[in-house]
Amino acid sequence: MLNQYSDPNEINGLIETENLVVALFSDLGCNVCLSITPDLIAMSETYSRAKFISADVLAVKQLVGKYLVFVYPTIIVFAQGKETMRFERVFSLDDLDATIQRLDTLLHD
Repeated sequence: MLNQYSDPNEINGLIETENLVVALFSDLGCNVCLSITPDLIAMSETYSRAKFISADVLAVKQLVGKYLVFVYPTIIVFAQGKETMRFERVFSLDDLDATIQRLDTLLHD
């Protein structure tokens, strides 16, 4: 499941406490962001031990500077609270899937 969050403190808390977080930072007017959402939902069902979150950058402006989100979509993969991989604007969903699979295996097996 890809949960939408608007509270920066809640987002930071999830990133700090969950083992593996896949965070989509987007603008609700971004068509690419909307088009990849079903793929992220499918990935969240495949990798149930990872936490998939989505945040509208207009609602969480203070996180834009903290996580250096300058283009949309930006997907940041956090492992144990640390940014491990970043996918921005143009990227392969296969590369994202491979990254999540590798980290899920490392952290949970």
